[in-house]
Amino acid sequence: MSPYLAAWIFWILMFFAIELPAVFNRKSGDTLSELVWGVFAVRGKPFGWQLRRLVLVLGLGWLVAHFLSGGRI
Repeated sequence: MSPYLAAWIFWILMFFAIELPAVFNRKSGDTLSELVWGVFAVRGKPFGWQLRRLVLVLGLGWLVAHFLSGGRI
């Protein structure tokens, strides 16, 4: 197993170690989804909401294109 594969596996395990307790504790704002919704102003329209949403859409759009193109983008 390569060091990078081991690191990615560790990263995924740590993600679940953080996310699963956050999902089950019923407290608002502690899951990754809730954090992204807050930072990028997905709910509501605070100051700078349009720019935040644009950054989110461009970032996610690039990520999807990157995966679907096999890394050519």
